[in-house]
Amino acid sequence: MIQHLFKLIWKQRRQNAWIAAELFLVFMLLWYIMDYFITIGYTASIENAYHIEDTYQVQLATVPASSPKYIHYEEGEQIAAEQYLSIIERIRQYPQVEAVCLSNMSVPYCPSYRNLPMGPDTTSLKNCQYLQVTPSYFEVFRIEPMNGGEPSSLKDALTEKSIVISRLMAEKVFPKEQNPKGKSVLCGGNDEFYQIGGVCGAVKRDDYSREERANYFLLSNSDIVDWGEMALADLEISIRVKPGLNKHNFIESFQKDMREQLNTGNFVLYKVSSFEDLRDTLYLTNGVTDAIRYRIAFMAFLIFNIFLGIIGTFWFRNEYRKPEIGLRIAIGSTRRQILQMMIGEGWLLVSLVGIPAAIICINIAKMEFIGTNIMPVTFFRIFASLISTYLIMVVFITLGAWYPAYLSSRIAPADTLRSE
Repeated sequence: MIQHLFKLIWKQRRQNAWIAAELFLVFMLLWYIMDYFITIGYTASIENAYHIEDTYQVQLATVPASSPKYIHYEEGEQIAAEQYLSIIERIRQYPQVEAVCLSNMSVPYCPSYRNLPMGPDTTSLKNCQYLQVTPSYFEVFRIEPMNGGEPSSLKDALTEKSIVISRLMAEKVFPKEQNPKGKSVLCGGNDEFYQIGGVCGAVKRDDYSREERANYFLLSNSDIVDWGEMALADLEISIRVKPGLNKHNFIESFQKDMREQLNTGNFVLYKVSSFEDLRDTLYLTNGVTDAIRYRIAFMAFLIFNIFLGIIGTFWFRNEYRKPEIGLRIAIGSTRRQILQMMIGEGWLLVSLVGIPAAIICINIAKMEFIGTNIMPVTFFRIFASLISTYLIMVVFITLGAWYPAYLSSRIAPADTLRSE
């Protein structure tokens, strides 16, 4: 059967050359799009340590110093720190709040990033993400230890001289250790050694980013006391609320109930946002949402044109092959065999075209003309993108060739032979 299909394709090579050229170009364009979706799909499949369901961020602002409502303190900035901590305590006592934490440019889906060289010694320092948080951070975002357990164990592990590191950090710095808890690691920023108090799961900046080497350092009350009003207002206040609350209703009721209580000194309540909304805002800002939308739209347009081109081409081919088809039916071919032959030609054609197209795609990938910031070029990435592209092409070849082939298989052989 396959040998017979080869002969048919070769006999009609002039007519098949145009559709082969179209399939060749479409294969490479579709592969480029599929490669993008496979990379973001793969990175999204890596579980993030953060669980943002039922979590919100409370943002404060400060009264401008030029405002007549601004309060000047003779005692210094320590008054502002005391007021700030009292605000945090009032938020903690809100009936629907389960946990509160503070962090400094360290919340999930934060556009800011701080790195710090760390390693077992000065000769093997590696840049990693620097995250400064209070111990309750692990309860708010329900960050669990790498080997299982409760977030409270990581909360207890974070102290002045004890840090929590991410899974990738543990693998890179202590590759031979299954659990590096208790080991010492050097911080290149201040040349101090810290003990590893715990190891959490995978940490990523967002769902579509690579896994990060990350370290959690303690944000203590003594740090807060030394900061001024502007710096304190920039700290991130994150809360976890009771499960099942309506997002919009909670934000509205919290702002209504707490606005006067949180307007203390020069601090005022600015906004309350869910981390799901902050995530969506980040994707709009960094272009991830637009990139996905553009590629989906382009792929839909490409597939639609593939379908129209294939069905038009096969319809035209089948029209001038009616005498051949009628003769085949007259000498004993069944309608099912005719249908299989016509669709089989399309499958074989896309398979032949796919070989040189795949070779070019592999070379494009090896030369890193595709993005490598999300996922490196690996055998899995190339193989998965080529196979998915080929399967999509086969599906649409089948859909495009089926109806013209079906019409051709229903013709009356006597009519075609008489006209011939």
